[in-house]
Amino acid sequence: MSSIYFEPNSNLSVTGQGRRVAATTAPESPLAPLATPGLILGMILLGLGVVCLLRLGDWAGNYGPILVVLAYLLYMAAAVRLALWGAVTVWSLHRR
Repeated sequence: MSSIYFEPNSNLSVTGQGRRVAATTAPESPLAPLATPGLILGMILLGLGVVCLLRLGDWAGNYGPILVVLAYLLYMAAAVRLALWGAVTVWSLHRR
């Protein structure tokens, strides 16, 4: 069973505290050196996702609209997450 811990006399919500901890520990992560290549790869993947919008109608006609839209949304979500992780980590590394 999980429990929730509330820090007394804190103005931050539980999510705000988790984000604060995650933002301060990002530079010490062993994956931090991969942030710049991750940011670049994420931006390339986002660009390719935007270019693929031109072919989305053809693919939906051939393979079905639900499958194509679901695959496209999953692809774009992964690309956005990679780009955001890279941007936040690079920003926190250069902020110090």
